[in-house]
Amino acid sequence: MNRSAAPFIILLVSLLACLVQPLAAQHEKNVQTVDPGTLTGKVMVGYQGWFNCPEDGAGLGWKHWARLGHKPFGPGNVTVDLWPDVSELDADERYATNFRHADGSRAEVFSSANRKTVMRHFRWMQEYEIDGAFLQRFASGLSNARLLKNKNLVLNHVREGARESGRTFAVMYDLSGLQEGEVERVFDDWTELREIQRVAEDTQYQRHNGKPLVAVWGVGFSDDRPYSLQECFELVKLFKRNGCAVMLGVPSYWREGTRDAVDDPLLKEIIKAADVISPWSVGRYRSPKEADRHAEQVWQPDQRWCAEAGLDFLPVAFPGFSWHNLHGGELNQIPRRKGDFLWSQIKATERIGCQMLYIAMFDEVDEATAIFKCTNHPPTGNGGKFVTYEGLPSDHYLKLAGKASRLLKGEPETGAVKKTVPVKKEAERRLLIGYGEGVLELDGQNDIVWHYQQPGIETVYDAWKLPNGNVLFAHRFGVREVNPEKETVWDYKVPPIKGKQEINSCQPLGDGKVLILDCGNQKLLEVDRQQNVTLSIDLPDGGKNVHNRYMQARKTPQGTYLISYRDNKVILELDAKGKVVWRYDLKPQDRPFTAIRLANGRTLIPCITSCQIIEVDPEGKITWILDKRDDLGFELLYPVGVQVRNNGNLVVINSDYHHRKGMDNDVQAFEITRDKRVLWTLMKTDLEEDGKVPVVERGTKMPSHHLLSIQVLGEPVGLK
Repeated sequence: MNRSAAPFIILLVSLLACLVQPLAAQHEKNVQTVDPGTLTGKVMVGYQGWFNCPEDGAGLGWKHWARLGHKPFGPGNVTVDLWPDVSELDADERYATNFRHADGSRAEVFSSANRKTVMRHFRWMQEYEIDGAFLQRFASGLSNARLLKNKNLVLNHVREGARESGRTFAVMYDLSGLQEGEVERVFDDWTELREIQRVAEDTQYQRHNGKPLVAVWGVGFSDDRPYSLQECFELVKLFKRNGCAVMLGVPSYWREGTRDAVDDPLLKEIIKAADVISPWSVGRYRSPKEADRHAEQVWQPDQRWCAEAGLDFLPVAFPGFSWHNLHGGELNQIPRRKGDFLWSQIKATERIGCQMLYIAMFDEVDEATAIFKCTNHPPTGNGGKFVTYEGLPSDHYLKLAGKASRLLKGEPETGAVKKTVPVKKEAERRLLIGYGEGVLELDGQNDIVWHYQQPGIETVYDAWKLPNGNVLFAHRFGVREVNPEKETVWDYKVPPIKGKQEINSCQPLGDGKVLILDCGNQKLLEVDRQQNVTLSIDLPDGGKNVHNRYMQARKTPQGTYLISYRDNKVILELDAKGKVVWRYDLKPQDRPFTAIRLANGRTLIPCITSCQIIEVDPEGKITWILDKRDDLGFELLYPVGVQVRNNGNLVVINSDYHHRKGMDNDVQAFEITRDKRVLWTLMKTDLEEDGKVPVVERGTKMPSHHLLSIQVLGEPVGLK
């Protein structure tokens, strides 16, 4: 080293040391330590901490990742429905699986036995202002030496993580899986934790009413548990004699003794002996409206009962639910609705005056109730099906939990957490939707404001709201116009051929006429208001199946007609004499629903069976495509009705016609930009909450809403 530079370097190091010290001190000052003295005013999360990987040293294989833990974790051997976002984890925290991402790279997961990862999770809790965690400690594994060693390892990580991050923690014993006579092992374990490991002496161990808090989950459920209520009662008494405050995890309907709860007076006696009651609500409601109803009809009376008994009430909120890979249930069984579902529960607890909240869970990807960072890009195409955060940032639910904590503490609400994919975007926008059995009009909040259904009306492939406020639509047997009072003002019926008929399309024309696609007679008609046929074009043969011949027809501004041939898999453009002036042959797997001529001369074609939307130029070259390879945050099903908006965005019906078990049909319609950003979605729960009842298809036996056509009201439907 150059000796002449030495004094300068020494001076520089000294200056840096002076700078670093205040910064470090400032950091310590900014780390707010949560007061562990009471549960009141806190948002707690459940922390499973039960994930293992073969290389984490625990010897437990792929515990809670795979059904067969000592077999490779990959397609066919998976029990999780969410995939964790491991992008922030260091290399020694990530464990490669046999799943592959779309780019061919190995998908990776984490282990709860890894100290760095648990510490990271608690730093996330600190960063997003979550107060603390209930560490789940399943009593059924306490008698297994290897499992117990792993549980204690994770507990030590949690203790350190809570201490370093200033969060609180408490032990929650889950009684699930215990046999008769085994409940007493819970207190034996607690005695070990308290007297030998001194866990309750940790500065950040959660206390309540001046005592260390112990949670016992699984008391009073009606699912024929082998252990008895009397055993649970004795356990609570032991904890109380040991100087503990006790939180009980009980069924939702404990007060009534119905549904998920046993009808036994002893249950209420056990509850009265505790300090905090937390009814389990996961799966008890499926939408914001149902959550509001549950809060009013169940939580609020529960809370009054607890207040009269001198107990504290801890409601449970959850972000969504899916256990397709774990139990073969419906994928995305309870949709997250991009955070609206969880937030509705949080607001409901505020509305009824709750003083504490338990969010289930922080890290449970098994049943897809996790709120920690999960990816919108899980491994695909290799046998696994996973739900995502619907395009939202991976920390969205952590932000919601932190916002709930601030709300609970009386801090002013500072506005909604920003969403990458808003559910409802334009308050003034209205939509007209034709579906299998009628016509709907929706407002900007996705609420049904007008609904038309009549006997004999089925298969509404096309519907239009006219400038005079009337609605024109095609149904199987003709075309009808009704006024806002649902009175028929115009009705055109097409004669059947050999007893069969199907009208798949209508289009209001500028001169008051209506374009009608007569599938049975294979004719394209222009009909005036006096029901005179002013133009009739014999269509090139569409095949023997009346239903599958044609889907929609559209007249272009050039005076030609675009016809979508379903079974023939071709788009034909005809002139007024029926001459073919342009054609586009689709691939064998494609079946078109419609064809829309764009201002640039290209043609937009949604294809139902191949689940894609393509744009082709006059030479037949594909210039744009939207398909299942695009990450929309949901499954692209049958794209049928499409409108191109004034701004170039597409509003698309994502139809659940003929959907099969396991398909994700939650998103029924969406708006997307040309660069494939989803701006708005219509969920099936939006429809069902407003009274639209799905129809069970004869073939698939699946409930379906059968949406088909869409029109953005107030915008021209011509060239874009």
